[in-house]
Amino acid sequence: MADAIIILGMHRSGTSCLTGCLRNFGLELGLVSDYNMYNKKGNQENKEVFRLNEAVLKFNGGSWYEPPLKALKFNDELEARKAELLDSYKSLPKPWGIKDPRMLLTYPFWENQLPAHSLIGTFRHPKAVARSLAARKGMRIPLKQAYKLWNTYNLKLMERFQTQRFPVINFDLPPEEYSENINRLAKKLSLLSKNENDFFDSNLVNQKQYSLKQCPTQLLPTYEKLLALSQVKEY
Repeated sequence: MADAIIILGMHRSGTSCLTGCLRNFGLELGLVSDYNMYNKKGNQENKEVFRLNEAVLKFNGGSWYEPPLKALKFNDELEARKAELLDSYKSLPKPWGIKDPRMLLTYPFWENQLPAHSLIGTFRHPKAVARSLAARKGMRIPLKQAYKLWNTYNLKLMERFQTQRFPVINFDLPPEEYSENINRLAKKLSLLSKNENDFFDSNLVNQKQYSLKQCPTQLLPTYEKLLALSQVKEY
C-alpha cells in the first residue's frame, strides 16, 4: 500500500468530489477545507499546499490560469517550505492524500520528496469545465481561455499517465456508475473503511451532460484519449 495518494485533475473536473469520496473511505487529508462557495462540501484542499503551489508557479512567471511554458525551476526557499510541509503529514495515518489541481503543473517540484505514492486522475467534458469557469464569481475565465487551460492540464495528465500508469476517473459518468468506480478504486487502494460512500451527492454536481459531438473540434483528440484512459483497468 502506498504511503500517500496524489489526486490530479483540471480545475472544475471532479477533483474535490473524488478526494472527498476517498476521504470518506478512510484517506487521511489532514486539515482541509470542508466548505467554500464553489464546493458546498469543501474543496478538500490544504491551504498550505495551495499557497506553496501558487508560489512555485509565480516563481516561474505563471499561475494556475497562465501555466509556465518552460520546465519548472525552484529555489532553496521553496524546497525548504516543501520539506516542512511534507514533514507535517508524517503524523497522519497512512495513506494520506493531497489534492490541488495545480499539482498537475507542479508535480515535478513535489515528486523528488514525496514518499512512495499512488496517483489518481480525473477529467470532465471540456464544455462543462469551460462553462463552470466562465460562470465563477470574482474571476471569470473566458471560454476560449478555459478551453486552452483544459487542454493544457489534461495533456499533462496524459503525459504523466504514460510514465506512471494510474486510475483515471471520468467525472461525467452517471451517478451510480461513478459511485461504483469510486468503490472499486477505494478497494484497490486498500482504503478499508466501514463508511459507505455518502460523500457523493449528484444533486450538488451542477453540470449538464455533454455528448462527444458537443466537444470542441480542436479538443476532441484529447478528450477521446481521456475517455480511453478511463477504460484502462490495469495499472
